[in-house]
Amino acid sequence: MSRIGGRLLALAVAVLAAAGQPKDKPAAPAEEYQALVKVYQDAMQTYSEALGKAKTYEDRLKVFDEVYPKPEKLAPRFLELAEKYPQDPVAFDALTWIVVNCVRSPARIPARAKAVAILSQDHARSERLSPICQNLANGYDEETAILLTAILDKNPSKDVQAEACVALVQQCGRRLEIVKRLHDNPETGSGFARAYGQEAVERLKNADMANLAGQGKRCSKQFAENYLNRMKPDRIGQLCQALSYSTDEVSETFLRTLLEKDARREVQGLASLTLAQELKRRLEMTPTGDEAIASQVRTESEKLLRQASDQFGDVKLAAGGTVGDKAQLELDDILHLAVGKVAPEIEGQDQDNQKFKLSDYRGKVVLLDFWHQY
Repeated sequence: MSRIGGRLLALAVAVLAAAGQPKDKPAAPAEEYQALVKVYQDAMQTYSEALGKAKTYEDRLKVFDEVYPKPEKLAPRFLELAEKYPQDPVAFDALTWIVVNCVRSPARIPARAKAVAILSQDHARSERLSPICQNLANGYDEETAILLTAILDKNPSKDVQAEACVALVQQCGRRLEIVKRLHDNPETGSGFARAYGQEAVERLKNADMANLAGQGKRCSKQFAENYLNRMKPDRIGQLCQALSYSTDEVSETFLRTLLEKDARREVQGLASLTLAQELKRRLEMTPTGDEAIASQVRTESEKLLRQASDQFGDVKLAAGGTVGDKAQLELDDILHLAVGKVAPEIEGQDQDNQKFKLSDYRGKVVLLDFWHQY
């Protein structure tokens, strides 16, 4: 038989064999997982398109309520897939999809609780959990803390343990900040409830602030003693960026721990700047009557900003720019733009081409409208 004839015969056998296979052959586990992921991605695309067409704020709220794909609706299907193939790598993917995508869901989700239990029992030793820990840092619920604690206790990798420990610090801080806000200003609960549900608000209202603060501080100490020197400065830079808008005492403790325990120049610069930013935001939130507290916070914030600018000004920020540039901007805000300070002088021409200075209107209420005609 010629070589061409042999190839044709082999091709014919392959075609016949394929034709003899059942047409409804079950999809592989990975294919089933990707199909579920695509369902969610397609729904997000539909939501994005609908949001783009919304004309008003009310329209956008309606789109969110009616079109936004709630991940908790798909969670049971991902859980079913994980339980169907418990020994396949897809089980880990399906379970982590649930806990990551439902990390801020408005109510307790049985599928997520089960996913946390399985991950804590069967997968807490996986080295693939490092990026998952970073996502879980945004969680507000006890289930997230349970999983992070299991990873910290069971995972053999020091690097994964470090991420779990830091995530616990961040989560305690976020929960503490929200709980305090709900206690101090109850009307903020309505906005939070719209995003995460009334059940989430009630759970947070009942949270023990002292316990949260204590847990966060213990985790900060644990991180400093066991993991600080293993974490690279660029990763700490990402953490500092995430904490730069915080005002809670857990984040403050963590940043002070960095300043005290880590001698690396990059870390000192990032921690100095971030702690100053946190104190500055706390200053902005301090009631007008607490002048003694405000003065103390303002003084330390200024000192840290000058230290960051003078000693670590060339240290790069994760978001771009340098510590020195950012510190100087923050310092200018405190020195010149804070409530009670004299506004910087402004000179220009009004719509009638008359020259004016802002100081001409001292003692009067002034609305400045800046515009430029091209």
